[in-house]
Amino acid sequence: MANRYFIERLQEVDSTNRYIRDEASRLWSASPLSEMLVVTCERQTAGRGQRGNVWHSGDGVNLLFSIMVRPTFLAASQQFLLSEAVALALHRALLHYGIDATLKWPNDIYVGSCKLAGVLVELDYSDSSVEQAIIGIGLNVNQTAFPTMDKQPVSMKNLLHRTLDREEVLARLLHSFGHYYNILSAGEYDALHTAYKSALLGFGERRLYADADGTFEGVIEEVEPTGYLLVRRNDGSLSRYAFKEVQQIV
Repeated sequence: MANRYFIERLQEVDSTNRYIRDEASRLWSASPLSEMLVVTCERQTAGRGQRGNVWHSGDGVNLLFSIMVRPTFLAASQQFLLSEAVALALHRALLHYGIDATLKWPNDIYVGSCKLAGVLVELDYSDSSVEQAIIGIGLNVNQTAFPTMDKQPVSMKNLLHRTLDREEVLARLLHSFGHYYNILSAGEYDALHTAYKSALLGFGERRLYADADGTFEGVIEEVEPTGYLLVRRNDGSLSRYAFKEVQQIV
């Protein structure tokens, strides 16, 4: 089933997440039958990522956009399933182009040791359920040179050696997100979670991590519905981490 969405395209904005939140009432009124709102821009002056990082992007070469949905069917205790749906949507859309990416907890997209896309999910709650969600996505599409960063970026063009139609990529991403959002709304949580873990970097394999006490080796054993990461250390102990408390070294 195709999902109905409304798109507003901007030339420049500080943050598409900020803009879509501030303009939500107007945008929903403009398209009352839509299931999701989408705001894209050519240039973002204050893009944000996980852990308070800044998202760097060239002008008019990548996809910078936010999606707003109202997943009131989703309990607050299950909120991370939405992040899983977003990560899987990116993974599925990229596979269409022959890019077999991996998901890095919580929802970044990597190819090898290089970062291809970043996601920032902001949630608002009503009682014990999710009232609305804003999903900010930055996907490197046609940029070929990047500033030196801790996480070296890569683009679809770098990988495929051709320029891509960004509107086509966006349409495929939105279609893919609609697919997983429908799975989520149907309550098929186990299927979604299993798919997420199968594409998750470090699940079931030994990797290097860093937390407040230093670096260590461990294996991802589970990701809880609230988003907590469970890592089994070499000494057999199990560590439980919230966002920003641990980093997987790629």
